[in-house]
Amino acid sequence: MNDISNISPTLQSKLYLQEMRRLGRSVYNFGLGENPVNQPSFYVDMLAKHANQKSYTSSEGITPLNDCLKNMYNTENTKYEVLVGNGLKELLFVVQSAFKGKIIHVTPSWVSYSEHIDLLDRMDDLIEIKTSIENDFRINLDVLESVLQLHDQEPKMILLNYPNNPTGTCYSNDHLKDIAELLRKYNCMIFADEIYLNLCYRGDQRSISEFAPELTIRATSVSKDMACGGYRIGWCVFPSNLHTFFETCRNYASRVYSCSAAPIQYATCELLENKEVCKTYIEKTKQLYQHVIAELLPIINKTKLIYPSPSSAWYVFIDFTNYKSELANLGVYDSIDLSVYLMKNHNIITVAGQHFRDDSLALRFSLVDFSFDVETEQFEDLDIENMKRGFHEMVSFLSSLS
Repeated sequence: MNDISNISPTLQSKLYLQEMRRLGRSVYNFGLGENPVNQPSFYVDMLAKHANQKSYTSSEGITPLNDCLKNMYNTENTKYEVLVGNGLKELLFVVQSAFKGKIIHVTPSWVSYSEHIDLLDRMDDLIEIKTSIENDFRINLDVLESVLQLHDQEPKMILLNYPNNPTGTCYSNDHLKDIAELLRKYNCMIFADEIYLNLCYRGDQRSISEFAPELTIRATSVSKDMACGGYRIGWCVFPSNLHTFFETCRNYASRVYSCSAAPIQYATCELLENKEVCKTYIEKTKQLYQHVIAELLPIINKTKLIYPSPSSAWYVFIDFTNYKSELANLGVYDSIDLSVYLMKNHNIITVAGQHFRDDSLALRFSLVDFSFDVETEQFEDLDIENMKRGFHEMVSFLSSLS
């Protein structure tokens, strides 16, 4: 197998999975966080319908999509400008490149957040606020204020991902309001990474933009809630009072990628305008993953493993700290050691917490090793036996440590 140590950890897990399957080995895939559910059939039809669209557009998107997104996000008091890109990852890079000031990450955070900072050689501008399992990985307001106070006179932006990858947790609406009030007090721009927002199990989950609209850039894509990671389209919406920063980001985007693929833009516009298709598809997807979690997590509940209760999507962030001394006897001292050990000795593929800037003995498990069509199949048709075997394999391994 070629050296893959220098590529994204989540993609490493996918390549290892492909190699093991090529060799005919059984493998338990909890690695790449790709939604395996079939995409909406309507979306596929619209993509075929618009396959003849081939012209360059702009980084603001085709006019119908730009208008559609403004209709989705505009409120009576807040009007937005739109930036469209080839997925949220690309837009995140553009925004972090364009912002000149301190950039705050709340860790554990998605691997690309810090990877981009590293690529940009801006580690001196990075401030990390660590969270832990003791408070379900939610930011401590006192810690946040101390950081904001320290950099009161500097431009600053916080990247806030909710629901969170890798932990699967989300903030209560009250907590979001408290965070927003602090950020407004210290004039801190907010990049709201809401890529999992539609997959929050709580039906009344709100956006932080409702509490600080003038400071909040809202960002998402079709990768997660529409199960279309490979379609590569996402968007950010900037409130009008951040127009100067929007113009800077638009300038950067035009230099980096010109525009997103035109057929995808037209198809996405038609999908988003079909509210009934979107609503039904997302609701069924949420029900599916609540069902998967209810089936799988009881398997590990008699172990000494600890994890926050997932409140969205398909992630569970499992901490092995209570097995620290036993794992040390195997030469396993951190989460990367642990992920490699489970992969090589038990064919369990995960992503180490260290890749998400977490220092504990935690691994991210993506509960996505299945295929399913939420439009045509029922839960009784769902086959998650391989994931169950993987969890039982892990329990057996932990039992052997005692």
